[in-house]
Amino acid sequence: MSNISNSAKNNKEVSFVEILENITSNLPQRSREIVWGRYGIGGAGVATLEEIGGKFGITRERVRQVIREVCKKVKAKSQAPVLSQVHSKIEFTLESNSGIMEIEKLLEKLGGADSKQKGAARFFLDCLDDAQEFEIKGVSKKAFMLPDFDQEEWMRIKDEVIEILKKKKSPVSEKALFDEFSVSHAQEKIEKKKLLDYLEVSKEIKKNTFGKWGLAKWKEVNPKGTRDKAYLILKEDGKPMHFKDIAEEIDKSGLNKKKTHPQTVHNELIKDKKFVLVGRGIYALAEWGYEKGTVKDVLEDILKKYPAAMTREEIIKEVLKVRQVKKSTVIINLNNYFKKTKEGKYTSK
Repeated sequence: MSNISNSAKNNKEVSFVEILENITSNLPQRSREIVWGRYGIGGAGVATLEEIGGKFGITRERVRQVIREVCKKVKAKSQAPVLSQVHSKIEFTLESNSGIMEIEKLLEKLGGADSKQKGAARFFLDCLDDAQEFEIKGVSKKAFMLPDFDQEEWMRIKDEVIEILKKKKSPVSEKALFDEFSVSHAQEKIEKKKLLDYLEVSKEIKKNTFGKWGLAKWKEVNPKGTRDKAYLILKEDGKPMHFKDIAEEIDKSGLNKKKTHPQTVHNELIKDKKFVLVGRGIYALAEWGYEKGTVKDVLEDILKKYPAAMTREEIIKEVLKVRQVKKSTVIINLNNYFKKTKEGKYTSK
């Protein structure tokens, strides 16, 4: 029962701005204004060192010195009762996320949507010992972690997931990834949330717009151009789509910041061998077995694969596996270009 009450207590809203104002109330006004400007607590956004220096007629280095001095004085009061809420909130938030969080997500948890609260929270993160910065270039995002966080465990788990994904060769669902990871860690029994919290900090592993995990460098995870985005949409949908619908789905999925033009999609896909035009404006992925060519070309390929004569229904069924065309179009091409036997079946001329 005490754990539940402690969680509720630590999870309550904390006014970081109010606490910062309280703890720095006896400091010089200029020092306070410099901190407020640098951390965006005043509401005018985060100011650069140059901007603050210009305002007060001091150098960038002097601005840094003032901020360090304020931090030092706040840190000296770390045991003051007024800071207990700050300590508890930071510790609780990081503990609730397995001891580590990417900076922006941590600030959102601490300060919500209020930029002033976020700025004050960031000041406390920088000045107090409740959390430590964590970043490995090219390997992790910028994050904060609890002082006793096991960095070696994080690295080991991250590397093992990378190996799993390399074997899979394509993005996998959250459940599939955890199930695969659990098979090789039956004795360790790492919780699903812990695994996902760890992956959220990785730069090498990323979740795509459809919630599937893969290597950040994969196009299905981090698509760049229109072709990559169209490929991801088709792969996820699993069936041929009209280029207008593909453009619409790209926007719905948040893959483009600006509106996607359908004609751009059509122009890009028609030039790429990964895509096959299987009907009027309808595209499929070549990896699904679809092939380029006219209906006549498709019929020739089918009849070559099946040397014995085929009925019209059998042929139509095979054509519709690789083309989205009307049955009447298939019949017209059969009658125009292919030989019909006495039994009413067709063979290649």
